[in-house]
Amino acid sequence: MSKNKVLFLIIIIINFLNVGNLSANKIEILYKVENYPITNKDITKEINYLIMLNDKLKKVSEKDLIQYATKSIIKEKVKKNEIVKNLYVGQNDEVVENQLKILKNNLNLGDEEFKDLISKLDITENYLKEKIEVEILWNKLIYRIYKDKVIIDTLSISNKLKKDLEDPSNFMEEYLLHEILYTPSKTTDIENNKLKIDNSIKEIGFENTANIYSLSDSSKFGGKIGWVKENQLTKEILLNLQDLKIGEHTDQINIPGGILILFLKNKRQAKLTLSFDDELKKIINIERNRQLDKYSSIYYKKVEINTKIYDN
Repeated sequence: MSKNKVLFLIIIIINFLNVGNLSANKIEILYKVENYPITNKDITKEINYLIMLNDKLKKVSEKDLIQYATKSIIKEKVKKNEIVKNLYVGQNDEVVENQLKILKNNLNLGDEEFKDLISKLDITENYLKEKIEVEILWNKLIYRIYKDKVIIDTLSISNKLKKDLEDPSNFMEEYLLHEILYTPSKTTDIENNKLKIDNSIKEIGFENTANIYSLSDSSKFGGKIGWVKENQLTKEILLNLQDLKIGEHTDQINIPGGILILFLKNKRQAKLTLSFDDELKKIINIERNRQLDKYSSIYYKKVEINTKIYDN
């Protein structure tokens, strides 16, 4: 990230610092999640953090940005409360440090540039480490609860991979995907959400809509999944992607526990150069994470319903 872009990011964020009840002149408690208070300053910090992760949020209205930041920080506190209830405390410092390094790399910033940026945004490294720790411990909790429910057909994956690798052309499609994942409370919500999400995509784009409406942890990054090979996708998802042009999104796809919408940002043909074992491990890992992400959304929905959230 260039110095000009960092400065531009800071200017964008400053524009949101004195919006409505978020003025930092007086600290007010706006919400409580069980015993965790959320102040106007907390929401301001969350806005800073979210725009730092995804500067496309600058296109979102002040109202939507505040709503998204509020939802994001409430979600974090709900997760934290559940983690503590399940006696999941503390995380290896090295693991947290590694995740912080990944964040710096994703922002293309050196150590000094990163420190300068977060200082100007009133964010500390400890603040970021706490956020990282919550996500790591939440994922551990989800794995502990749902690991026996994860079903991976290793034989089918293996057979398909062998066939793909034996293909003389040895090329396959790769898709650069973003996602919106949500869990409707009842059947009537599906059509209502479809209309709301479709209108939002037309107005502010897919990535900003993912920021606001997606339950997936990828929502902080505009729903970004990354490059995915066709042999890493289910048949149903492949069918939905095959006729899409770059810049289009799928209709709603019913998956166990929720609704998925995918956006095709780019696609390319990739030559298969990895060894069978390496590729197999990668595909199995992606499928495991996909299922755990689905269970994470389902479990969060249950936990949120049973968590006391007060609006002051």
